[in-house]
Formats: sequence, C-alpha cells, structure tokens
Amino acid sequence: MSRQVGLGIGELGRRTGMAASALRYYERLGLLVPDGRVHGRRYYGPATAERIALIRLCQDGGFTLAEIRAFIAAGSRRNPSWTRLMQAKLLELEAFIARAQRAKSLIEHALACRRRELSLCPNFRAALQARLSPQGTDTENVGRPPKRMKGLHVND
Repeated sequence: MSRQVGLGIGELGRRTGMAASALRYYERLGLLVPDGRVHGRRYYGPATAERIALIRLCQDGGFTLAEIRAFIAAGSRRNPSWTRLMQAKLLELEAFIARAQRAKSLIEHALACRRRELSLCPNFRAALQARLSPQGTDTENVGRPPKRMKGLHVND
C-alpha cells in the first residue's frame, strides 16, 4: 500500500501557478520549507499552498520578500516586531497612495487642460517648479488648479 507523502514541487507549482524555480527561490530565502524528501525529491504538505497564497498576498500589498520573511518570522500580532513592520508598511503605502493621487490629478488635469500647449499651463509649470525645488518632491498642490488671487482668474 502506497502512502501519499505530499505534493512534489511540480504539482505544488501547478496548483499555485508558481514556477518550480520560484518555489526553490522562496526556499532559499527561508519563505518555504519542504516537509521532507523522498528519494531526493522535495515534498510539501497541504499548508504550503496557503503559505504561498500568503506570500503572494503580501507581495500584492507592496511587501518585499525580505519584509515577508520578517513578517512570517514575527509570527504573531503580539510580537512587537510584527507591529513595527506593519506600521512602517502602512506609512510607506500612505505615502505611495498620496504620490499616486497627485500623479493621477496631474494627468487628469493634463487631459482636461484648455491650454494648447501643456508647457503653458500654470498648473503644469507649478509642477515643474516643484520638481526643481531642492526637495524635489514638494508636489502637494500638483494636479490642483492654481490658487486664485482676489480679482485674478486664470483660465487653465
């Protein structure tokens, strides 16, 4: 009677949509651990597919493989390093979202701008100047129409 020991790397790859080379890479990074070997071949238990789903979910959330390894190593929300990692990633994502929203606003404005040449648009000019500033990232108002002064109306 033959006993099923688990999934081979090829079968695990087919079930998860991952290449065997990627699974071996995850192993080298310590993200996956085979449950054992039979005749020199790796086999994985049923929980491994879920671990791969967790890794991919974290990647979708912007985590690097190193961060995912730290997240997995922390193991529990009770671990202070888990909390620090999550808080740092949240701040990083908030900054990324803010940059993406500013970029979206600038593109929307460029598409709707009535200026014949975008280079003549005060809004676009402000974005260029913000990029030339020493900080190079002072783009808080990029994508927003220029502030209007009393009695002055800018048709952009």
